[in-house]
Amino acid sequence: MPAPAPSRRWRLLRRSAYLALLFGIALVGGLVFVLARIELPEAVALDETSVILDRNGEVIAEFRADENRFYVTLDEISPVLLDAVIAAEDRDFRSHSGVDPLAIARALWADIRSEGVRQGGSTITQQYVKNVFLEPDRTLNRKVREAALAIRLEREWTKDEILERYLNVIYFGRGAYGVEAAARAYFGRSAAELGLAEASYLAGLIRAPETADVSRPEQVPEAERRRAVVLAAMVEEGYATATQRDAVLALPLDGYVLERTAASEVRIDRDALDAGVEWFVEDVRRQVTARYDGEAGIFGRGLRITTTLDLDMQRAAFQTARDRLGGAGLPAPAIVTIDDQGAVRAMVGGLDWAASQVNLATGTAGGGTGRQPGSAFKAVVLTEAVRQGISLDSRFLDTGTITIPEADDGEDWTVSNYGGVGPGVTDLVSATASSSNTVYAQLIQEVGPRSVSLLAADLGVTADLQPVPSLTLGTQEVSVLDMAAAYSVLATGGERHEVHSIIGIESADGTLDWNPTWGSSTVLSPQEASLVTSALVSVVESGTGTRAAVEGVPVAGKTGTTQNAGDAWFVGFTPKLTTAVWVGYPDAVRPMQDLLGYDEITGGSVPAELFSTYLGSIPDPAGGGTFDLPGDRPGRVIGADLVEPTVPETTVASTSTTLPPETSTPDTSTPDTSTPDTSAPPTTSAPPTTATAPEPPVTSAPPATEPPPTSAPPPTEPPATEPPPTEPPVTEPPATEPDG
Repeated sequence: MPAPAPSRRWRLLRRSAYLALLFGIALVGGLVFVLARIELPEAVALDETSVILDRNGEVIAEFRADENRFYVTLDEISPVLLDAVIAAEDRDFRSHSGVDPLAIARALWADIRSEGVRQGGSTITQQYVKNVFLEPDRTLNRKVREAALAIRLEREWTKDEILERYLNVIYFGRGAYGVEAAARAYFGRSAAELGLAEASYLAGLIRAPETADVSRPEQVPEAERRRAVVLAAMVEEGYATATQRDAVLALPLDGYVLERTAASEVRIDRDALDAGVEWFVEDVRRQVTARYDGEAGIFGRGLRITTTLDLDMQRAAFQTARDRLGGAGLPAPAIVTIDDQGAVRAMVGGLDWAASQVNLATGTAGGGTGRQPGSAFKAVVLTEAVRQGISLDSRFLDTGTITIPEADDGEDWTVSNYGGVGPGVTDLVSATASSSNTVYAQLIQEVGPRSVSLLAADLGVTADLQPVPSLTLGTQEVSVLDMAAAYSVLATGGERHEVHSIIGIESADGTLDWNPTWGSSTVLSPQEASLVTSALVSVVESGTGTRAAVEGVPVAGKTGTTQNAGDAWFVGFTPKLTTAVWVGYPDAVRPMQDLLGYDEITGGSVPAELFSTYLGSIPDPAGGGTFDLPGDRPGRVIGADLVEPTVPETTVASTSTTLPPETSTPDTSTPDTSTPDTSAPPTTSAPPTTATAPEPPVTSAPPATEPPPTSAPPPTEPPATEPPPTEPPVTEPPATEPDG
């Protein structure tokens, strides 16, 4: 067939050009028509990761929903990362109007030549529109709407506003949405801290993040190729030099990109892991979800929860406990520190969160149970005595064993000291230093068990304590947090500050969502608090708690040990900080014997050592303060004319003393016998055994309503009615607890 004549070819060309022009005019007219009427739809609400911060603003944990995202502003993003993203995704971003025909042509030409895409045809604005406003289908209608919305968006927002939103939306793999979450997931740092090496890797992930993760060996070549492409584009655009590019290319990716970890709803910051923050984080999570009506209230809302935790103090407490108790078969620790405003500065709830997610520091609130405080509870009884105007100079019989008639619901109550020994007569300060059970059995009869249980509640003990005489020996379960709260009232001169661990919560947009105010109340007068403190100072200076002393720091406190060394405590305070330390086996009350160089672990041994080592490792644990101790001991003196028995000391030590019956109505208590801790020599008692080899406790027959002791009573006690050993008591604890 002959070719068309030149004139005919020209006519066909003109017609084609004319038709193309008409099509172009119609297309432009159609876009103008659409743009004149289209409205930007509402952006889909995006989940954002909530974070927990310590009191100094350090991130300690993240609460992730399905999407891990942290919204950041442009000034919180490294400039080199901005350059890398623009070079990789949209070189003409600053100049186009939302759609870039040249970029589309470049991408099409690269596809035709099969060169691989160096830069996509969609602009950053189009990508943002696709992620936020549209469904991810690949229809022509969606592409037209994408272009139209991108142009409209460019008319309403600035380039910086578009770029900022885009960088907080795009997916980088590993569950990370946005540059801040990606920087943390891949490098363990913030987006503001990224350099050229990190920026070029992240920018290369945007197009297909799950195919270039260096934690998968088969994807390393692709990751290296993409990094090289981004660096080449940055050199071409003048964002980096050839020398800088070559330096980055020489770095192995696995040398600075972190290993991929399993997705987790709660992620502990890697710098906080060695501080053992998991128990504190879980306690905060419990509080926040209760306030915000469930898990959805914390996961995905982008909350910034500022807490009272001092990460440095937390690390010191946890590492001290781990260094001493980190071996196989050893008991577990719990430590709580509260400052003079009621803020929890440190909380150690165990040593292995993965093994048991029970918080040993918070008792029932942490998924476990409370534990018996032993003689650490005597400080509460002494405080009630001082409140009732009883002088510390009061004197009591302090023989090896006493029997108080009708004290046990009309029955006689027999209590023994450690080893069945006592000096004969002693005052309250000496009785506190040596932890005399017989004196404190008499003291609770004087002040009344109900008054003691009510005072404990006023001091911050949340456990429901039964008003029975054995309360004086610490036979009812409390939490470590409760004990720290109670002693902190003494440290503050009688003011009880509500114990708390949250300072405030901000919403994702930075507005203050919750600014809690924590109340306070006066429980004791300053004089009452200082009198009790003076007695507790003697415990550390010359009594059972000498191992708790911290050089150059004023310390007051009390030891406590329960039956067969099943629980061991030291609770103490400085003018600034109150710390409760508990050591025991979490699964059951088991004897802690022949461990860590001690025949038995008592309150005056390992717990006191942990207290001293921990507080001695933190700066200024006293806050520059001192105790304002009284110059005298005012009040009503009981037993002023009491004289020591005339029998020889050895006879006194082994002879039971029967006190006259009380005139008041007997309490519903149960008999209890306890022996003091011997980690440090008492000041007035007969010479005890050494700290590393305390003698076994002397016990009395337990009442029928009490669980049996965990060891057999001495031969002189009636064993016939004693049942076999059982699990830790649920109601009334063992009567025969050694004390410390």
